Amino acid sequence: MRMGILDGFVGKVGTVVGAFWKGKKVMRGYNEFPANPKTSKQELQRAKFGLLASIGGSLLQALHVGMKSYSDMHTSTELGAFMRLNLGKVSGETPEALEVDYETLSVSEGRLTAVALGEVDLSTPLTVSVPVDDNYLNPDFNSGDDRLYLAVYSKTGGEAVLSDGTAKRTSESVSVRVPGYWQGHFVEVYAFMKAADNAADPEVCSKTLYCGSGRIA
Repeated sequence: MRMGILDGFVGKVGTVVGAFWKGKKVMRGYNEFPANPKTSKQELQRAKFGLLASIGGSLLQALHVGMKSYSDMHTSTELGAFMRLNLGKVSGETPEALEVDYETLSVSEGRLTAVALGEVDLSTPLTVSVPVDDNYLNPDFNSGDDRLYLAVYSKTGGEAVLSDGTAKRTSESVSVRVPGYWQGHFVEVYAFMKAADNAADPEVCSKTLYCGSGRIA
């Protein structure tokens, strides 16, 4: 017995596609040009991811320190942890008009006690400094040897620098030099603590402290 196209089939024959749906043989026309899956909502989300990934890439040196313990705990990379914590801090209705809430951006995460910091000082050429107002030293929970880091992100150049970690919880301030070509760059400044090298968990860090913003002298 001969079978024709109307007897049912699975696959494409000419301009017709056959398939089973809920146990029934169905046929539909073949669409050679499917609808573009890049909806405006998808494009907006991709743009948010792209912007945040670019910022995170610039801050990668800081993330390797500040996000290591957190990312290990969540079986992620430091950049992945940064994306996870900060995606909700990028807003906007179109890919061309996105804004980042830099004041709440996380470049570190953890349970270590932070310090209290004063206002960022940009008065010295090519130097960013922040005074320590209170070190919250409690020998039962932290150490005077906990390291204090300063991360400076240049919004102008899309680059970042990290202090060398020599500042401690008991230091009076923390500072970092920036490249000479950063003169006039607008920067966002962050700080965080990392446990002392001899601590039970030397990789644990504090949450991020936002120190302020301004132009490099």
